[in-house]
Amino acid sequence: MQLIVLVDNTTLIDRYYRAEPGLSFILRDGDTRILFDCGYSDLFIANADAMKVDLNSINSIVLSHGHIDHTGGLIPLIRFYHAIPDGDTPGTRPSIITHPATFGRKVSEKEGDVGCPVTRDQLAAIGDLHLSERPLRISDRIWFLGEIPRTDPSRTQKSTASVESPAGWVPDPVTEDSALVYCGDEGLVIICGCTHAGIEHTVSYAREICGDERVAAIIGGLHLYSASPERIAGVADWCAEEGIPEIYPCHCTGLPATIAFSKHLTVIPIGVGSHLTWDEEPVSLDKV
Repeated sequence: MQLIVLVDNTTLIDRYYRAEPGLSFILRDGDTRILFDCGYSDLFIANADAMKVDLNSINSIVLSHGHIDHTGGLIPLIRFYHAIPDGDTPGTRPSIITHPATFGRKVSEKEGDVGCPVTRDQLAAIGDLHLSERPLRISDRIWFLGEIPRTDPSRTQKSTASVESPAGWVPDPVTEDSALVYCGDEGLVIICGCTHAGIEHTVSYAREICGDERVAAIIGGLHLYSASPERIAGVADWCAEEGIPEIYPCHCTGLPATIAFSKHLTVIPIGVGSHLTWDEEPVSLDKV
């Protein structure tokens, strides 16, 4: 499995791409190409073009949850698909996979609307929409977890937004928060968007779905940037106790959490333009 970081909060020395406070990865497992989240704007398209990553060949688009820093790029993505010349149109429409609650309206007191900026019907115009609360297998080795069970509320990462519900506006529980899991030779690689469900719940559910207790790595946002020192220390200790060897923190993880992780496990810095590989020799991703 290969993974490229198209969008993150951080850029890297000697890799001249732009960053924004959002997240977008592109993954390849065999013949399957997956776009995981699409950042806040059209930046993921610009970075993909600069990296010579072919977005026309995407098989699946997966949205981790509905917040705009992961779904804002859907508007330019729809324009991108509509602008493809007829002769260059992909042979098959991409599958678009997410939880049904991804499309609920979300509002922040300071920022206004912070939810998914497009409707289900707008997305269905460019791909085959699969809304699922249940896990879905996307490729031979990659799973979408669906709705992640939460047994301990103290281990969830709350949002500052509110969501519209039948009872009116309530604090956004980000029920839809999900992740991808790659079932690798050395264990599971957990690929997170923001991990509002909590990394402990996410790892536990990934182990259950994939039938493997080993975790080779965690990559993505862990939403600990505003967490208390006690919560950060608890997550770092839990990762150490669970034997998680590597973490690739980005997006909303935060510096205090990254420092805490470094005391227990290997922390590998990443940013826009990072190329990561598991279980295979690195190969050219120009045609991803």
